Amino acid sequence: MLATGARIGEILALRWEDLDLAAERPTLTICGTLVFVKGQGFFRQPWTKSDAGWRMVVLPRFAVGMIMARKLVAADNPHDAIFASRRGTWLSPNNVRRQWREARADTDLAWVTPHTFRKTVATLIKEETDTKSAAAQLGHSSEEVTATHYIAKPAQAPDVSDILERLGTDHGKRHSPAPAAPNDAHG
Repeated sequence: MLATGARIGEILALRWEDLDLAAERPTLTICGTLVFVKGQGFFRQPWTKSDAGWRMVVLPRFAVGMIMARKLVAADNPHDAIFASRRGTWLSPNNVRRQWREARADTDLAWVTPHTFRKTVATLIKEETDTKSAAAQLGHSSEEVTATHYIAKPAQAPDVSDILERLGTDHGKRHSPAPAAPNDAHG
């Protein structure tokens, strides 16, 4: 998830055929997601959350290495799933979240969730490029969704103290505050 910014259901729905590791710039095509059907369990839906969700992303080198290592030890399964259960079924996102909670239980990383990876990817891409690129990587049709819900807000406001200084002085002269407006019945 950290290598792509994809949703957990999109990552768990990946099949080996969705990868092109032989390309000069290895890619991953995000073209499905896992959905739960009561009484049947999880199955792969062959489309994403939205039209913008279908996307091909270039993989960073660290992800290519991890995927190649996984391919060497992964058991065959009827779904061609990259991340299959021991029984060869689709992994449940809930089980992956639970395993992640257990893995970080005795660490200072209790705040890190699978969704945190998605937000981290969005923030880093926005900081290095722009919101449009972050939205495309995450599979959003709107930059507004990415900016509002995924990109971290700076902890410190920009330094505008020189601008605000003008409110306190004007060529060394202090101004008294403007008189308060009278209260009216309408607030």
